[in-house]
Amino acid sequence: MSRWLAACLVVLIAACAAPAPERGSPAQTRLSEAEARAAALARSGDYAGAARFYGEALRLATSLENPDAIAANAINLSIVDQWLGRDAEARAALAAVLDEPRAGFSERRKTQAELRRAILEAASGNLGAAEVWAGEAERRCAPGCEYAAAILNVRAQLALDSGHAAEAARLAAAARERAQGEAGRGEAANALRTLGRARSAAGEPARALEPLRQALEIDRTLGDPRKILADLTELARAADAAGDAQAARGYQERGLAVRRAINDGRGAPETEGLLRR
Repeated sequence: MSRWLAACLVVLIAACAAPAPERGSPAQTRLSEAEARAAALARSGDYAGAARFYGEALRLATSLENPDAIAANAINLSIVDQWLGRDAEARAALAAVLDEPRAGFSERRKTQAELRRAILEAASGNLGAAEVWAGEAERRCAPGCEYAAAILNVRAQLALDSGHAAEAARLAAAARERAQGEAGRGEAANALRTLGRARSAAGEPARALEPLRQALEIDRTLGDPRKILADLTELARAADAAGDAQAARGYQERGLAVRRAINDGRGAPETEGLLRR
């Protein structure tokens, strides 16, 4: 899996609110300030700065023995480290949750961390390790778990990258079914994009176009430039393979415009994937 496609798949831990730490002590105030500063820097595209402040927030949360804040900041630190191409550091950040079984982390935070590790391994091309971590997240995800669609999307992408297009299409369709409501729109787009790619890989590019168009429509509504670029890229490939050269050129030209905007700094990675406390 290419790094940019992996980024479009899911930095997709849904933003979720954790209980705010009790106010009062200087350390608690510094923790809140560090988290706010990190989030602001991530939104502005200063990922190195965001990593520094998420690291500081993680240190403060650890000193306060606040499990929820430890988990949220460790996961966010891993996300920005991955954006910076620092995969070893991203894994080390997640170890604060994954390697500390007695630290009192909730099942929700453990699931998030396992899913994040699966995404990180997939982006690094470690498909076997990614499957192991996705399996751990899936086993922890109880019926109705809010991350069920995300986990299915990761498994679908891994199946596609392993050459199993039919299984990828099945898993993507299942993810689309589980991605319900407003909160699930990003996952629905991920599922539709993977379904389109799976159909193209199975030699059915004409059937790939409709789910890819649906993914593009959702991502345009969500205003996510990297996913819009992924959709346009896949649409260009599918249209070309289906014999519609004019449509393929149109998608390519639109994709180039989006890519230029991203490179000019007008489009950031999916900062909504960061956990909000």
